Amino acid sequence: MFENEVGDYILTPEICVERKSVSDLIGSLNNGRLYNQCVSMTRYYKKPMLLIEFDPSKPFSIQGKYPMSSDVTMQETTSRLSLLTIHFPNLRILWCQSPHASAEIFEELKAGKEQPDAATAAAVTALAEGIDWSDRYNHTPQDMLIRMPGVNFKNYKNIMNRVRDIAELCTLSMEELQGIMGTTQNAKLLWDFLHTEQNTEQTTSASKPEQKAGKRWSKSYKR
Repeated sequence: MFENEVGDYILTPEICVERKSVSDLIGSLNNGRLYNQCVSMTRYYKKPMLLIEFDPSKPFSIQGKYPMSSDVTMQETTSRLSLLTIHFPNLRILWCQSPHASAEIFEELKAGKEQPDAATAAAVTALAEGIDWSDRYNHTPQDMLIRMPGVNFKNYKNIMNRVRDIAELCTLSMEELQGIMGTTQNAKLLWDFLHTEQNTEQTTSASKPEQKAGKRWSKSYKR
């Protein structure tokens, strides 16, 4: 186990944990930081977890007295936490009464599991830092783009700057893709992926995601 930029702790190659005190939880829910942290964890780890650690000198309840700004109520905090779990269905929440309880849970989660690799975690952090997941971009089409063959964190911005959305991306020729992506190999991988014939059943089942893919990359895009 070690501390990391994507999540606070990497327990195993699959388990990433973001650790929050109740006051930190309230603040990060309010300013949107926790949302972005969950985006990173869920993209790169199969089992993302949010550990909420209580102060042992205070009641083991989120309804206790914790520092809050005047414009945020406890009801709003619990509502935002609920929405977070809906938006990230793979996210698991751990409620720990003290740092000692957190350490015990970490030991249980790691028992019999493979040890994490520091180099792999560092590569994940570098990839996450290289991609702009800020609010000015629509996450769904951008997430779909970065997962396509031939697309990486070095060329994805060139694509978004030159092409309005995935629908327009599908109309580009091989030569146009090469001019945008810089290499023939990456352009061919992406072109082949976009133009591979699908059977009727696959096309029908994919219709809804294709509709979502029509969103523009940027919320404030200007052509």
